[in-house]
Amino acid sequence: MKRNALFRRAALAALVPVLCAAARAQESGAPKVEVGAQYSSLSITLPGRFSTGTDNAAGVGARVTFNVTNYLALEAEGNFYPTRTVLTFASGGRAEQLQAGVKVGKRMERWGLFAKARPGFVSFDETLRPVAVELVDSGGMTFPILRFERERKTHFSVDVGGVLEFYPSRSMVVRFDAGDTIIRYGRHDVPLPFILEPGAPFQPVGQEEAQVKHNFQFTAGVAYRFGGDDGEELEAPSEPGRDRVRRFEVGAQFSSLLLNLPDSDSIFFGSFGPDTEPEVGFGGRLTFNLSDSVAVEAEGNLYTRESFPATSVGGFPAQLQAGVKAGRRWERWGLFAKARPGLVSFSRVRQLVSTQQFTFEGREFTLGTFEDRRKNYFSMDVGAVVEFYHSRRFFSRFDAGDTIIHYGERAQEIFLGPQANFFQVPAETKHNFQFTAGIGFRF
Repeated sequence: MKRNALFRRAALAALVPVLCAAARAQESGAPKVEVGAQYSSLSITLPGRFSTGTDNAAGVGARVTFNVTNYLALEAEGNFYPTRTVLTFASGGRAEQLQAGVKVGKRMERWGLFAKARPGFVSFDETLRPVAVELVDSGGMTFPILRFERERKTHFSVDVGGVLEFYPSRSMVVRFDAGDTIIRYGRHDVPLPFILEPGAPFQPVGQEEAQVKHNFQFTAGVAYRFGGDDGEELEAPSEPGRDRVRRFEVGAQFSSLLLNLPDSDSIFFGSFGPDTEPEVGFGGRLTFNLSDSVAVEAEGNLYTRESFPATSVGGFPAQLQAGVKAGRRWERWGLFAKARPGLVSFSRVRQLVSTQQFTFEGREFTLGTFEDRRKNYFSMDVGAVVEFYHSRRFFSRFDAGDTIIHYGERAQEIFLGPQANFFQVPAETKHNFQFTAGIGFRF
């Protein structure tokens, strides 16, 4: 009997530290407040019967989050997209976004997975609005010309999707958002087809009904957490100097390339929009670490939007870069510079494939035959890389820099058709901002 009592007391004494530690772990929730900055890409499904396809907007923003519990948070996010989008009667120009709502999910020691639902607004600063008809006399005939104005339009939106977070330390968050930003476009003015008849009234402007569009959005950024119970710091990975980094890395990523269109193609893309086209895509990367400071790597990206075939670009873009990364690696993060030559390829570019001579009224002319074919250009990717180490095997990576594309001499059609007159466009080099965010595994 005395033995059993002694055993129970010894067992209870052994369990007390464990129970106290468990109680402290339950009380030690995540810090209450998060403030972060991010890069965001919004693929806009163009509204209305006068426009089709998608247009991409790339921008930056900020977020503030209040963690009610480890599973529930309230947050607000704002994004500004400085690249101009295609002008339509409900969208166009530079976009701004504000979303506020809830985030619910599960938070583990080093990472968390959540669902989000956040109503808000998306605003466009340059939408088209038909306002009046002007009658122009030319050659004894009268022609109606519809005049437009540009105005800001703001639409209700709901952002729903998933959130993946990594915690390199207790005070830092690396966050990736992906989901559907649902935009409701209200009734808006559109031009109507009309026939001008003497003495007959006509109505050149009508109303298009409200419609709802779904738009993929990806956001990646970092945040700082503070407030609440500080708790215990997460266990840090080993210092690279004491335990060398693993040799191989494989990763998956999201990439946004702000394509600065060549001068010869601006006439096709710049008439109703900007001369810069943000391309959005996905890719993979393979890295071999020569040392803690130097690595060689190769990266490939595919971009999902097909554009009109023109003199220099068109179809689906693709990218392959391979080169070196050099910098400094600390306990929880690393900072590097990169220089990686490679190729940027377009699947459908109008290219001169043959020529033929003909004579008209004693003069000789040369006509070219054009076809849509794949075209590759030399590129150089230079910039900076920031890495966050969640463990010795898993990490997050953000790349930002300049992808320099050299467009060689090429033929420009004077008019479209199977056979066309043409002239040579000189070579030119364009600088294109590129942002990439992803995760990696080391082995």
